[in-house]
Amino acid sequence: MILATDRLALREWRDDDRAPFAAMSADPEVMKFLRALPTREACDQWIDFQIAHQAEHGFCFWVVESRATGAFLGATGLFRVFFDAPFTPAVEIGWRLARATWGQGIA
Repeated sequence: MILATDRLALREWRDDDRAPFAAMSADPEVMKFLRALPTREACDQWIDFQIAHQAEHGFCFWVVESRATGAFLGATGLFRVFFDAPFTPAVEIGWRLARATWGQGIA
């Protein structure tokens, strides 16, 4: 599955996304309002969870990739909310983008 615009592609996760995702997740500014992923293992588990969510629900937070360069830019997409709250059941929309991409209209 690939969704594409002129500039970006949203695609499923690959093993070679793990290192750039961990590097992005080590940036305190990127993670300021997100659940911390303090180790490579935690980052890998987050990706594994996204892959499982995709398999079960047909959507997840997908990789955002530059179509021009193929560079990993972050993750964005949809996610089923699993906790009980007055607004559930619900689907969350979210993004987590490398700081170098901020201000470029990606989110």
